[in-house]
Amino acid sequence: MPAFGIQTRTREEAMDQAMLSVVRAVEAGATTMKGVIDATGLSRLKIERALAALEKQKLLVRDGQGFRATGLPRTAPNPRQCGSCNACCDILEVAAVDKPVNQLCRHWQAGTGCTIYASRPQMCRSFACAWLQGHLDDAWFPAKSGIVVHFSQDAVNVTVDDDCPDRWREEPYFSKLAEWSMNGIRRIGNRGYATLVVSSENRFLLLGRTVVPDPTPSGTAFLPLTPDTFRFWRATSPEHLQRLHERIAEIERIRQEFGSCAIPPNEDDDPVPPYRPALLRLSNHA
Repeated sequence: MPAFGIQTRTREEAMDQAMLSVVRAVEAGATTMKGVIDATGLSRLKIERALAALEKQKLLVRDGQGFRATGLPRTAPNPRQCGSCNACCDILEVAAVDKPVNQLCRHWQAGTGCTIYASRPQMCRSFACAWLQGHLDDAWFPAKSGIVVHFSQDAVNVTVDDDCPDRWREEPYFSKLAEWSMNGIRRIGNRGYATLVVSSENRFLLLGRTVVPDPTPSGTAFLPLTPDTFRFWRATSPEHLQRLHERIAEIERIRQEFGSCAIPPNEDDDPVPPYRPALLRLSNHA
């Protein structure tokens, strides 16, 4: 299983990012050009280019009924409605209206709802949580669970109400988030995604059932211990992340050659090449 890092994309990867955004939108239920534009915020030209590339790679098909990702069954339009739930107006951050996380939007009024609905920001117009899209059962109804889940270009984003900051660690929530995390890790290349949790002032990255507190902007390198748990190292720079990845690759090669390889102790978190001699000595394979 490859190591995975959360890093800022380069300009050269911009087209891949647009493709990923379009795939996410289609997987979330967008089947028309307008739906994809609303979900991604991309221009029609960028979306057309992304669609053409995705069709060429057989990751998406277009027919008379719209777009759909390959391998996904057609589904009927989702009948769910927000109803009495205003969790996204309370829990999520909306920079366009200076609304911080876990603070009720100043434009929300009891009995009236959004008082700027006609001129609300694009984020609010295009937003649909995972429950509303039909990806989650009613245990995840945000007004009940205190958890808002939504998809972005390269992440499953989980924001938790301050009134129940540890709810995401409970069942049935944690197992579903761990499942999504494993799916994101197993995807290849730029189609991989992270599962991120914001709870009060805390940030977490999920690696299966392994919780990484305070993940760094430079990325997290990790090595499988069991099918859904990992040993991880938080990188302090892109160069540090690269060194970690190189050492993990050497660990994997030694595992294949000898059947086992010792994992360096916690204090050895900034490796310096060459990696193989030190790993062999640590593993008693020298």
